Amino acid sequence: MKTVQRGATVNVAEVGDLQRALDMVPAGGGAVYIPAGKYEIEETVRLALADKQHLYIYGDGRATVLTYTARDGSHLLELAGVENSWWPDLKITIRDLTLVGNYDCGDAFHLLWPNDTMIDACFLYGFGGAAVVVTPNATNVTIRDCWMRDCKRVLHADNLHHLTFHGNQTRSAEGGQKQSEHLYIGEHCREVRIVNNHLAYGHAEGIILEGTAQHVIANNTIEGFVTGIRAVDCRDIIMNANYIHCATGVLMEGDNRGLTVSGNMMTDNSQGAVIVRDAGGSRGHVISGNVIRQSVYENGQRGIDLGDARDCVVTSNVIEDVSGGPAIAGGPDLSGHVIADNCITD
Repeated sequence: MKTVQRGATVNVAEVGDLQRALDMVPAGGGAVYIPAGKYEIEETVRLALADKQHLYIYGDGRATVLTYTARDGSHLLELAGVENSWWPDLKITIRDLTLVGNYDCGDAFHLLWPNDTMIDACFLYGFGGAAVVVTPNATNVTIRDCWMRDCKRVLHADNLHHLTFHGNQTRSAEGGQKQSEHLYIGEHCREVRIVNNHLAYGHAEGIILEGTAQHVIANNTIEGFVTGIRAVDCRDIIMNANYIHCATGVLMEGDNRGLTVSGNMMTDNSQGAVIVRDAGGSRGHVISGNVIRQSVYENGQRGIDLGDARDCVVTSNVIEDVSGGPAIAGGPDLSGHVIADNCITD
């Protein structure tokens, strides 16, 4: 019978601190367990992983609390995969931890070149940077069922192929710091799924998509932001079945191509439900099957403004209670669009 050598499990409480525990992870990979308790961390904890050095970090959920006290802009946990490698044999899982930062520190999780990485059921609070940064390139990252509150940003992703951001809750805090966008999906990211999340009460955008393509944003609640979703120079994006309660629902800027906005509930969009601005060649969008109307709060509602975009389809939308401007507007020439079968009332 072939013997399978298993990686060691290192108990942080037994070895003294998290950095020492990570330093003890063998070349073949292993697990680091952080049992229930309060742990104060004064400087960045780091580990550079080699190919096939798989890592599992786990705790006891809300009972395992890591408090980061540094105030120099540094990050709490920095994990590096194989530099400039797209498909290494390297898996990282981080699960069941509570991380508390401060407004003068950096990120909670700062991940460099991660591959096959999962962050699951973690609570992240009060970081001056982002809850999670993935950079400068990465593949196959899943962030699910986490609670991220009062962080300057929630997620910043660069050149990331295959991200699933699922079942998370994000929010500002009363009396907390002024937040930037919650999610930033940057240039060269591909095949991103942002699904089934509750993004709430930030101070800027809920989601920024910039220079990126081939994503699905679906079944999310996006409420209380200045702008729900902002897309700049993007293509091939699906925004479907979201509840968007923001002053501006969807804002398209620059040369966007082939964005689909369908089946959404868009409410109290006092600046506009869907706006195209500084179109720069923007064209080929489909806006269909949305319900656009004021909520019970009656904060004002505007409709769809295609700006100077070309060759768009606007069909089968229900638009009610528009309090300013036309329900559907465009540039000087609407002849290139298909605008049909919309129900516009009140």
